[in-house]
Amino acid sequence: MPEIAIEIEIWCSCGNGLCSQSTVKRSRYGEGFVVEPCEKCLERARDEGYAEGHDAAFREEEER
Repeated sequence: MPEIAIEIEIWCSCGNGLCSQSTVKRSRYGEGFVVEPCEKCLERARDEGYAEGHDAAFREEEER
């Protein structure tokens, strides 16, 4: 069976390059990519979750 080689670049929707956080996965179903989450987006999500929790606690305290 002929073999084809392709070079790809993987980018997060925020624009961060994910090439060093991506690997090729081979299984009996074929080949695919495993992409680790973008650290920049994970940090932003943590910050948003913290802010939401803080705001919810503040509102709860005001209601008392």
